[in-house]
Amino acid sequence: MISLGVNIVTDFVESGNGPEFGYRLDVDPDLYEDLGANRYPYNSGAQYPSFSSTVAIEGACISDPDYACGGSGVIISSRWILTAAHVVEVLVLDETYVAIGSDYENAEAWFTAEAFYIHPSWEGGDEELHLGFDIALIGLSDHISGVYPSSWANHDGIDDSLLDATIFISGFGLYSDYEESYCDSACLDDGGEYYTQRRAWANTLDRILELPAKDDGNDLMELRGGHLVYDFDSPNGNNNALTSGNLGFNIFTEQDYSYAGKGDSSPNPQPLEGTSVPGDSGGPIFAKIESKWTVIGITSHGSVISDYGDVSFNTRVSVHAEWICSISSSYKPISGCNQS
Repeated sequence: MISLGVNIVTDFVESGNGPEFGYRLDVDPDLYEDLGANRYPYNSGAQYPSFSSTVAIEGACISDPDYACGGSGVIISSRWILTAAHVVEVLVLDETYVAIGSDYENAEAWFTAEAFYIHPSWEGGDEELHLGFDIALIGLSDHISGVYPSSWANHDGIDDSLLDATIFISGFGLYSDYEESYCDSACLDDGGEYYTQRRAWANTLDRILELPAKDDGNDLMELRGGHLVYDFDSPNGNNNALTSGNLGFNIFTEQDYSYAGKGDSSPNPQPLEGTSVPGDSGGPIFAKIESKWTVIGITSHGSVISDYGDVSFNTRVSVHAEWICSISSSYKPISGCNQS
């Protein structure tokens, strides 16, 4: 089955800006797979985070239970997966599963979803994506063992100083060559019917956004949105979308990124520079905070084309820490929350 979680603002066919799709064409694509699996020389430690907590989410689609929907997520506690709201809102709860391992077709273990918790300010649809509430939790029926949960940005402001930091992102993007695929000549093959590998990539954090509170009548907390934003720089440095003075619109992908705010961006790509593609939605963004790799964002949206110049918007976790911890309980605690 195909995991169909997407990261979209626009839904246009490839417009000729290039065959690239989420990864540098001058780099062996297998290296992104090696990074996602933490294979040598990308072992987890001081230089690279462990991506073992990045999971594939798959389930029956509400719109058509005979078809598979899903995306990516990250383990933040033994029974909790953090992901994007737009991933879980289309899933049938009783038929949703989380796969552990770097290849979800040959998963090390599958876990059953017990509950979905979607941020109360998320109302669904592409028109809501710019507000920064694309975040959700999946509660599992059993404890995950053998995989350490990732630390996450569990209080407001913990990530304030990370502008221009090197970040690592991972997910189970759709690189399979099938009729409706977006990857075109950049599709990948792992020997199975569909490409099902966990991949990871690097980038530079170009924007840290905290959005105004949303007036929706919820008195539980001050509900503010937030984004972490990065662009996909080309090897020659000519596609630096977020550089100061750009108009905030990609003419090739017809992507509006004006809500990324003001700032600048380095044109120099990371050695394993990349961006998210459909299927990566809900996957984690890691940055180092006080020497510890920490989940600071969740992949939300960008362009399905994922060409050089694509701008990736990712839900900022720290501004939603209070909401995340409001779901925690003594019965099913979330690591990083102070239990009452």
